Amino acid sequence: MPEKDIQKIGVLLSFHKSDTFLITSALTLCRAFRKDLIIIGLDKGDGISNESYQIIQRELAVVKDNFPECRPVYHILKKPGSQLPRILADDLEVILLVAGRRRFRELARPLRSSPIPFLFLDEHSERLSTFKRVLVPVDMRKQNKDSLLWSAYFGRHHQSEVIAIGANDKSKDARKSVTAHLLSFKNHLTKTGVVHKIYKGSKSSLAVQQEAFETAQELGADLLILLGSSYVTWLDLMIGLPEEKILKKSKDLPVLIVNPKRNNYLLCE
Repeated sequence: MPEKDIQKIGVLLSFHKSDTFLITSALTLCRAFRKDLIIIGLDKGDGISNESYQIIQRELAVVKDNFPECRPVYHILKKPGSQLPRILADDLEVILLVAGRRRFRELARPLRSSPIPFLFLDEHSERLSTFKRVLVPVDMRKQNKDSLLWSAYFGRHHQSEVIAIGANDKSKDARKSVTAHLLSFKNHLTKTGVVHKIYKGSKSSLAVQQEAFETAQELGADLLILLGSSYVTWLDLMIGLPEEKILKKSKDLPVLIVNPKRNNYLLCE
């Protein structure tokens, strides 16, 4: 069993060769945030095969030999269903979950009730991210504080450069909200010595995430942090959420999605 009361970076296995890429990426975060690593497998009711157990044990042994300071452990979740977010955050003390981006549809519902962010990576990529250049869009929603906080974590603990792009709304109230977010964010980053840049975008709050994604590609960013959808309609479920559309095009760009519908747990620093 994983040790209680110690925050962990979790990585969700698919029991394929691509798991090595996800684990390696998670280890970068473990060392940056000084957290333990927990390797997680999902048993959806059919049981975990001997081959899958061997994969876990093999990956665990490699991590223990090369990164003993990350104190890796593994845990199999048996049919967690709707309890997955609670189990991850409260029982296993996971503060951030790493998963393959092709599993977004599977994880979209748990993410919408999760107090921790999910980091989606292209598990078949050959390019490991350094997470050294972080881009975050800022819209009018008050919950932006959570996505901005995570970008600040990367700046403080991983010495990442943080780039924020503010929405350009027509509404006076929306502009006031975005300006307040950016001013508070700039003050915080300046006080903590984080290298940062803040830009005024050309798109409204409804489109600033897409603008941020395009900017991230242009600037060669290593991480895009998005605030998830506040409202999900039946049409969104049919054609895909805005963040899902970005994920499908993200390729080598890691995307961290923060849930706006829950107060997010804080990183113990």
